[in-house]
Amino acid sequence: MRQKIFINTLNQFLFFSSSLSFKMFKALLLTTLVSITTVIAGTNAFYGLNYGVNTDACPTLEDVKHDFRAISQYTNIVRIYSVKDCDLGDLALKASQATKLRLYLGMWVDKTDSFDKELSALERISKSNPFYNVEAVIVGSEVMYRGDLQSSELVDCIGKVKKLLGSQGTKITTADVYYKFTPEIINAIDFVMMNAFTYWEGVPIEVAPDTLLEHYRHVQSISNGKLVRISETGWPDQGNQNKESIPTPENQKDFMLKTLCKTKEQGIEMIWFSAIDETYKPGVESHFGLLDSNRQLKSEYTYDRLMSPC
Repeated sequence: MRQKIFINTLNQFLFFSSSLSFKMFKALLLTTLVSITTVIAGTNAFYGLNYGVNTDACPTLEDVKHDFRAISQYTNIVRIYSVKDCDLGDLALKASQATKLRLYLGMWVDKTDSFDKELSALERISKSNPFYNVEAVIVGSEVMYRGDLQSSELVDCIGKVKKLLGSQGTKITTADVYYKFTPEIINAIDFVMMNAFTYWEGVPIEVAPDTLLEHYRHVQSISNGKLVRISETGWPDQGNQNKESIPTPENQKDFMLKTLCKTKEQGIEMIWFSAIDETYKPGVESHFGLLDSNRQLKSEYTYDRLMSPC
């Protein structure tokens, strides 16, 4: 069915484009590309995957391209956490466009002057790179959870990014844990990105996916009708037990497949944490990946099972 839709969309473009002016041709081309991207997106296992890098061993452009090619087998959307660290904003833009991925550009915001440096880096890359595949810019990750800024200070940061990128029409948001969104933050963002790790809450695996969805529904109830996406969730396959949460390959698989099933059935867009095991992190934090550190799908999974998780 998706193949037929793809062919029909392409045929319609070829038929109508022959008699159009250049301006109308560009408009039709953009509409067609969006339609094709939507069709392709529907064939992915994940709505998106989170991608982190070791800032003590920064990747090259070829490294990021290699990672994105591995990631692109399972999603067409990738999220990064900083545009300045390792110059990842520039690298990720170039790599994602080369590998035909859409991109969430993250800005790391904490108690230091990191926001000003992130904003400068964002301004620089926005002038030197096309933004056609940027899904949104995420101003901060769990800033309110860590208590790094007051709500009003974060809103001010969001406003500065909107002022910088307003003419491009880029959507702006922030990502935080499900219980830290204030009304003024909700009002300032274009849509909501919520994080929830039931592993860190110490709940048993049997109720973990449903607990995640309870958190999602809570955020929906305070979102003023704005779209809510899950920007981070996951389960480790190794490490220390946290209360009733036990990290094993079987439990990671159980949480992943049930979460994929439930979110797809309910039309919820979820970005899994993380794309790749982040072995430079300590303890259990290095074991949340879909792929192992060699960029290979973990042995508990098959592509077909990820595509049909229910």
